[in-house]
Amino acid sequence: MNIIEKIENRIKLDVRRALNRRTAYDYPPENDGWIKYGSPILGGEAGTFYDPFVRRIDNHYIMIVSHRNTKSIVRCDSNDGIHWSNPVSVLKPNKESGWEDRVNRACYWIKDGVWYLWYTGMNEKEAKIGLAVSKDGYSFKRYQQNPIIVPTESHEQGAVMNPCVLWDDADFVFKMWYSAGEKFEPDVLCLATSKDGINWEKHGQNPVFTHGVDKYDQCKVGGCDVVKVNGRYLQFYIGYENIDNARICVAESNDGIDWKRIKQNPILSPTKGAWDSDAVYKPSVCFDIKKNNAYLWYNGRKGHNEYIGLATKKL
Repeated sequence: MNIIEKIENRIKLDVRRALNRRTAYDYPPENDGWIKYGSPILGGEAGTFYDPFVRRIDNHYIMIVSHRNTKSIVRCDSNDGIHWSNPVSVLKPNKESGWEDRVNRACYWIKDGVWYLWYTGMNEKEAKIGLAVSKDGYSFKRYQQNPIIVPTESHEQGAVMNPCVLWDDADFVFKMWYSAGEKFEPDVLCLATSKDGINWEKHGQNPVFTHGVDKYDQCKVGGCDVVKVNGRYLQFYIGYENIDNARICVAESNDGIDWKRIKQNPILSPTKGAWDSDAVYKPSVCFDIKKNNAYLWYNGRKGHNEYIGLATKKL
């Protein structure tokens, strides 16, 4: 693509976003008790960090987040979920593999002293899911050179990405919800299960979650984070009104397969004039039961600039 084509594409993108932005503020920026922190909690150079995944480990928070400049995955630590340590690289791209020109959109789980890092590997045509492991949460090694999940179904098109994994003590399996479809902003959410976190079986009725009938997610869904609370699954996901207007929504399920949207959707929307005035997306959630607080980290976008934000809620 030459410089003229790049300029033309950028102009087309700006025009499309301007047209779609007309309905960006049709919903309140905060809903269902969620309150935005205000300013980004992680940003640095505009657009450097995106798609966070956070869990509370040993009374502090560990974020795995994508780093755009290096096309890699980094780790940050925090005691309060607001102030974060300098990023440390944990996984870099591997162009020799043929499918990992960029690595991003990752999640992790710690089981039996092993850190499992499931991540998205991308080339110019496809997105696939790989696995790396570690004993300390810093020095990750790829489990194998090949991806562990690849697009094989019609609804997956050329992309499976943005994994969210938990170990389900009730069923004694790993469960992964992942996005599938269009390469950069996927269309649907799917489910896969595994006994070892390595060999996965896709659910026979995928996709398990698709676009809705209400305006806030009438176009597509993606980028979910699923947690299990008191035996019930909560899914925080991106709802797309159109390709540009994205909001954060919630669905509930008894089995992780059949989902019901909550009436309060969307829970977070763009704030006019703020750093997240164009879109909010890719949520990650933690519950601090002792303090009766819920924390939600997310991407916010204004124009072409993205940052990581935070919203909180009293339980």
